Amino acid sequence: MKEWVLRYKEQQLQAVLDMSQAGILMADANTWTISYANKRMEEMFGYSLIDFYGTAFVDYIHPAEVESANLDMQMMVAGEVEQIKTKRRLIRKDGSEFWGAFTAQPLVREDGTFQGVVVTIYDNTELRETELTLSMIENNYWEIFNATNDAVFVHDAYTGAIIEANKAVEKMYGYSREEVFFMNVHEFSSGTPPYSLDEAISWIRKASEEGPQSYEWLGKKKNGELFWAEVTLNSSHIGGEGRVLSVIRDISDRKEIEKKLHYLSSHDSLTGLYNRSFFETEFERIEKGRRYPVSVIVADIDGLKSVNDTNGHVAGDLLIKSAANILGSVFRSDDIVARIGGDEFAVLLMETDENKLSALLWRIREAEHWLNFENKAFQVRLSLGSATAYQQKEMANIINMADKRMYENKTAYKQSGNILSSYCSLPTYSEPTSAPYTD
Repeated sequence: MKEWVLRYKEQQLQAVLDMSQAGILMADANTWTISYANKRMEEMFGYSLIDFYGTAFVDYIHPAEVESANLDMQMMVAGEVEQIKTKRRLIRKDGSEFWGAFTAQPLVREDGTFQGVVVTIYDNTELRETELTLSMIENNYWEIFNATNDAVFVHDAYTGAIIEANKAVEKMYGYSREEVFFMNVHEFSSGTPPYSLDEAISWIRKASEEGPQSYEWLGKKKNGELFWAEVTLNSSHIGGEGRVLSVIRDISDRKEIEKKLHYLSSHDSLTGLYNRSFFETEFERIEKGRRYPVSVIVADIDGLKSVNDTNGHVAGDLLIKSAANILGSVFRSDDIVARIGGDEFAVLLMETDENKLSALLWRIREAEHWLNFENKAFQVRLSLGSATAYQQKEMANIINMADKRMYENKTAYKQSGNILSSYCSLPTYSEPTSAPYTD
C-alpha cells in the first residue's frame, strides 16, 4: 500500500513538473551531473530527456558564462548564498543562443549535508529582446532629447519642480546639469512680474489642466543677462506621474528684428524722428484722451529747395538733419516730434497751454541761433506756427490753424529778414524770462 501511494505521488509530481512552463533539472553536488530533466527542458534546448542524463548542466551554458556560473554554484555549496537568481546566456542543441532566467536552489539532506541542486530556467528571449528594444528606444530618446538646440525642462505638473533637463539648458542658461536640479523656475526668469515664479507655476498648471500653452518669457542666464524666450508647454504622464514638458527657444534675435521693424515703421529713416503715420495715429489717440490742453507746433525749413538745387541733395539732407536736431534738443521724450514731409515737421504736446507753448517756441529760436552761431557756413532757419486746443472739439482745426500761422511767420520773415520780429503769430504772447521746459 505504501509503495502504491509513493508511486501515485511520484506520478503526480511528474505530471506537475511536465506541465511547468519552466525547464527544471536536478544535478548532483560534485560534478553537477544532471540526474533529472522535465519535458520543458526538452522543448527549450532541443535535446531528448535521455540526452540530458549524465551530462553536466554547465555544458548548456554559453562558454563566456561558465566561469561565472561555476563561481555562483561554489558560493551556494559553501553556504555563502541561499539561492542564485540571475540571467544566463544558454545554448540549444542546434547551437543557437537564448537568454534564460536562471534560478538555482540547494538540495539538502536531513543531516544538513549538500546533496545537489535544483535549477529552474525560463526562456527569457522575448523579454530580453523587449528590454534591448526599450534600451535602444531610451538611448534614441536621450540622443534626440539632448540633440535639440531648444532647452527642454520636465516639470512636476503641480509644484513646477524641475524633474529633468537636457544639455541645451546648460548651454542656454550657463548652469551645469548638477546645478539645474537644485533650482526652480524663478531662477531661470527675470524675476519681476509677469516673469516670476508665481506666473511660471500658473502657466505650468494651466498646461496641465487646459492643454498646450505658448507664450513669450523674459529669461535670465547665470551671468545675469536677460533674454527673450518663446515657451511651449505640453502636459504628459511619465511613469504614472503628471508632468509638463517645457520647450524654451531663445528668440532674442527675432525680438531685436521686431524692435527694428517697429522702429522703422514709426520713425523717419533720415532724421530718427517719428514719421507722419505715427504722428497721425498719436494725434487721433490724444484727441480722444483727457490730457488737455493740447498744443501743436508745425515747422518748415526755409530755403531747402535752393540748397538742393545749388549744393545737391546731400547738403539738403544735412540741412534737414540739423533742423531735426534743433527740435529734438528742445522737447521731452514723451512729446511727439515728427517729420511729416520733405521739409515739414510737427510737434504734438499734451498738457501744454499757450504760455508754455510760447516758451517752447522761444527755445526753438534759441537752439536755432546757437546752431547757426557755431556753424556759420551752414545756416538753418525754421518757419514756425502753433495752435492750442483746450477741449476735444477744438482739435479738428488745430493743425490748419498752426499751418496758417507758420505761413504767416514765413511771410513776415521774407518781408523783414528779422527772425525775432517774425517770431510767430500767436493769439497771446508773453516773452519768457527763462527757457527751461519742465512741468
